[in-house]
Amino acid sequence: MFRLYELLLYLAFMLAFPWFLITGVLRGKYLSNFGPRFGFYKGNPSRHDLWVHAVSVGEVLAARPILQRVLEARPDTTVVVTTTTISGQTLARSLFPSATVTYFPFDFSFAVRSFLHRYSPSTFAIMETEIWPNVSRLAAQRGVRMLLANGRISDRSLRHYRPFRHFLSRVLSSYSVILARDPVDRERFIAIGAPADHVEVSGNVKFDLERQPRPLAIRPGLERLIAGRKVFVAGSTVEGEDELLIVELPALIRELECFVVLAPRKPERFELVAGLLAASTIPFIRRSELEMTGRPEGRKHDLLLLDSIGELAAIYELASAAFVGGSLVSSGGHNPIEPAAAGVPVCFGPHMTNFREIAASFVQEEAAVEVGGLEELVGFVRRMLTDEEVNRSISQRARRTVERNRGAADLTARRILELLP
Repeated sequence: MFRLYELLLYLAFMLAFPWFLITGVLRGKYLSNFGPRFGFYKGNPSRHDLWVHAVSVGEVLAARPILQRVLEARPDTTVVVTTTTISGQTLARSLFPSATVTYFPFDFSFAVRSFLHRYSPSTFAIMETEIWPNVSRLAAQRGVRMLLANGRISDRSLRHYRPFRHFLSRVLSSYSVILARDPVDRERFIAIGAPADHVEVSGNVKFDLERQPRPLAIRPGLERLIAGRKVFVAGSTVEGEDELLIVELPALIRELECFVVLAPRKPERFELVAGLLAASTIPFIRRSELEMTGRPEGRKHDLLLLDSIGELAAIYELASAAFVGGSLVSSGGHNPIEPAAAGVPVCFGPHMTNFREIAASFVQEEAAVEVGGLEELVGFVRRMLTDEEVNRSISQRARRTVERNRGAADLTARRILELLP
């Protein structure tokens, strides 16, 4: 079965390679990391106690409190962190300066073997539900103890995984511990073949989000830009949302005399969104330009385009209202915990399938608002920026909801420490 899987993987890669090549040339993606992803590394092999894989920005942020607790308990632990995306790589290098940071290998046997030989991890912790058969099989063969953290199975994934239960049971049996976010996810892991005695409920690590240890570098300049105005942050927006918001924002800015921060989720959209803003009537400045201009004049700009990685959480602290993107369109949503932990009233659209239990917790506690579309989103912002009592009430409930759900990072770190040699 593993041979058939690898054959299909090769075929899929060959079919996708032209797309990788074109995207790499046009957008500067993929090609720069093909070397390490195929298992080609510089330097001599070295041993590491712990390998942590975090796909992208969200998973890297979720891994931070876990690694902090592990290193507090065992400061001499050597760590290699892998990511899949360029943005995740950039953030990981910033957050984990003492760790080795590189790219996750493609799931070809030769690439995985090369990675395991180069970094020789003793324990492997993978964030979220990244089920890679060859990584799991080959790591287990080398005696690597493995843990899946913050695991979730979406409705869509469950439908796709069920037909391959027999194969997946062999993969998931390689893991000593599978930590599921909630009881529903635990039952779903068991349904696709995970041994029941290997799966436990941990809660969601993302509730353990901690503030950035370093101050926001652009905060003084940004506060001069804001010039006392209330701030609306549209964070982690995706294609289809930026376009809608940019049409609506001029009227909202005029009516409420507010300042807006627009933060596209993917770096490859920074230029495109900047072009959309340039064609609009909104006076805006890019975060990259803000650093160069030094002391921008207040009220000269009404919007900041956040074309950077890793600063959104700190910017939420300046907001009076926030929208979490990827949720007005069918993109699965993004994490609303960051603004909620900062005490910011937050709304999101109806498409929160990737964060269903988090969204449900906030809505149930009246600690966030689900909006059905752009009109309701604008109404939410208008209310949060004009009704201080309602704003304060939602803010307090948001903080309490985050506090009540903390603890998953502690449990995950304990399980990792139990697996470390």
